[in-house]
Amino acid sequence: MKSQHQATTEIWSPFETTSWEQLQNRVVRPLIKKQLASVLKRSPFYQKKLGGHRPKKGLILADLPHLPFTEKHELVEDEQKHPPFGSYLAAPTGQIMRVHRTSGTSALPLLLALSKKDIEQTVECGARCFWASGLRPQDMAVHCLNYCLWSGGLTDHQSLERTGAAVIPYGVGNSSNLIRTILALRPTAIHCTPSYLAKLQTLLEREFSITPRSLGLRLGLFGGEGGLQSRDFRKHIESVWGFRAMDANYGAADVLSMFGAECKVRNGLHFMGQGVILPELKDPKSDTILVWEKGVRGEFVFTSLRKECQPLIRYRSHDIVEVVGIDRCACGRRSPRFRIVGRLEDMIVVRGVNVFISSIAACINQHLDQLSGEFRVRVDREDPIERCIIAVETRADNPGSELIRQLEDGFRQSLYFKPAVELLEPGSLPRTEGKTQRLERIL
Repeated sequence: MKSQHQATTEIWSPFETTSWEQLQNRVVRPLIKKQLASVLKRSPFYQKKLGGHRPKKGLILADLPHLPFTEKHELVEDEQKHPPFGSYLAAPTGQIMRVHRTSGTSALPLLLALSKKDIEQTVECGARCFWASGLRPQDMAVHCLNYCLWSGGLTDHQSLERTGAAVIPYGVGNSSNLIRTILALRPTAIHCTPSYLAKLQTLLEREFSITPRSLGLRLGLFGGEGGLQSRDFRKHIESVWGFRAMDANYGAADVLSMFGAECKVRNGLHFMGQGVILPELKDPKSDTILVWEKGVRGEFVFTSLRKECQPLIRYRSHDIVEVVGIDRCACGRRSPRFRIVGRLEDMIVVRGVNVFISSIAACINQHLDQLSGEFRVRVDREDPIERCIIAVETRADNPGSELIRQLEDGFRQSLYFKPAVELLEPGSLPRTEGKTQRLERIL
């Protein structure tokens, strides 16, 4: 079933061409007033948390900056005290239609309850993302994300289908059989994490004796990891695979499975959660809320506008983003565009210098003619960090000390510190179907 707004052009939903100011006045203001009233009525967690911020006439949009932030660890603790869904559940259990779970990569996983309306909003925003990145009804997409409770499996599958495209629900695991499936069905698109391509490439060369281009894919839709905003990494992927590589799926399972994607212009991710979530930008070093302006960097903070089961109020994502543009894009969309700088959990402080794992990856991606792109950052368990080892996997044995010097110089010039570089033999680092953990804190 397509959206009620039939997608016959470049744009899926009228929300995408509505100005940010019009959205705040016409959509956000009434929705957030209703949402906050519902949360204060139905959620014991937020009744307690927002108890001292409740005016007689109810909360409105102007009150939002004065409300406290919500942290993930609070929700984890709340679910442990009030299993299974926590006291922040704001709907009767009979209204729950589906249960998902977060990946738990940075904390204990959260159980996520969704109503029929919650699912519909999630699927619709995902369809906006995939459509913007070029998926069309004539496509067949092989979907390679985890179906085991993670929302990226079933929910993203539904978003792929919502565009009208055919979907092969492959999931993760048994990569050799995945290749055989692609060769048999000849899909035109693949949806997976970008790091999974390295594993598939190795299998194609070793087991099938063919190149990635032999699969005939025209479109790569990626999410779950950063990296595709690196021009060098994207150029390498497109050169090897012969398809158009799109950063099509940015989201957070506990907020909204998908709400950021590139359009054909590929100048940052468009915000695609209009009418469903309200984003704020928080100064990483203080509680100050920043203005949406080109070049501004801040932490994404989200407030639900329509969610029934587990609405979130000023939820800190810990994702640092940079605003790429707020003007009308050449594609016609008018939402802010942004790029992911990194997660606070993936930022390390080396001798007083703040370093994001994504920035390290960008330096490595400048040498993909000699490196596989796989790496690990090994640091002391606790900050401040005095010694940082970056272990990088090469494409050939014995590449020589010159490569180490080039890498060290690149890190020093771009990141303002000089780590120890360790070269690893080809195939030394594991390839995964899911998210790859680059940071290793060792004793």
